[in-house]
Amino acid sequence: MMLSMIISGPKKPRNDIDVYLTPLIEDLILLWDEGVEVFYTYGKMNLNLRALLFCTINDFLNYGNLSDYTVK
Repeated sequence: MMLSMIISGPKKPRNDIDVYLTPLIEDLILLWDEGVEVFYTYGKMNLNLRALLFCTINDFLNYGNLSDYTVK
């Protein structure tokens, strides 16, 4: 799984944010739809792990960048 961090500044991705988030979105879709097989050491068996993104934490400027709103 990949974690993503977006940093504001003069070199931020602006409208090309989808290029950076595409691998994360693909991983989240895989984890939700199919899951991934993991080994459960305590039970000594394989399990199908499914996961989802529950929430995100953003400052206001990055929230505006992600949602394509103008913020001050």
